[in-house]
Amino acid sequence: MEVSKIRQALIEQKNIGLSGNLYHKTQLDFAYNTNYIEGSTITPDETANIYDTGTILTTGDKVIVLKDAIETKNHFTLFKYMLDTIEEPLTENIIKKFHFILKDGTLTLEEKNGFMLENIKQRKTLLAQLQQQTQMK
Repeated sequence: MEVSKIRQALIEQKNIGLSGNLYHKTQLDFAYNTNYIEGSTITPDETANIYDTGTILTTGDKVIVLKDAIETKNHFTLFKYMLDTIEEPLTENIIKKFHFILKDGTLTLEEKNGFMLENIKQRKTLLAQLQQQTQMK
């Protein structure tokens, strides 16, 4: 399928708001995989519950970190915004806006020092930290 057809399908499906389509799957996969790379313990099923119902259903004594839940929700908002602005050039300012949407409500004042929202992210991801530890061994 051509990229332009995929883009059009995503935009149309976003506007319709039904589940079970490409837009729905992309929302879930994008949010889950990006958060997983960052160290979130939210599962694919929990991600789907957040998207579909706005709730988190866990099993047993599992604790959900609030920051992870907010960031998961923010991913859904971010993906919608990305589709709404898909025709705009990808600039430093729009990337910063993406980052602001993603991190909105998730950082303490101390954590913000590592991100410097007016600049580019300074802190390494969990994946980068693990790779560095593996290389040092």
